[in-house]
Amino acid sequence: MSTLLYGYIDRDNIEKLALLQDGVAVTAGAVTKAVLKFGDYCINTDDDSDQIYFLDSDNQTVCIKIGQIDSISVGRYKGTLTIYDSTAVNGLAWVEVEANVYAWDVCPA
Repeated sequence: MSTLLYGYIDRDNIEKLALLQDGVAVTAGAVTKAVLKFGDYCINTDDDSDQIYFLDSDNQTVCIKIGQIDSISVGRYKGTLTIYDSTAVNGLAWVEVEANVYAWDVCPA
């Protein structure tokens, strides 16, 4: 079963994914990087900190702003979240995701 994520083009909505292992948060500070790949899009906490980042220095929650990804289009995308730590240099398959991206019209400010 996939984790559902929602994004709205050019909006600042944040999706938060708690990194849990057997229902318990991963060890504080153990995770060094997170990579989200869906469709033709690939973002990571090292290079794309406007779109994906850790909530705090414990690195136990990944925050994702799908609507801020460059050139993202309306649609439904299947993908994966991979995390890295000092012992998993090739990454750990963490969770499958389904990203639903929508347009959200607003009046000029």
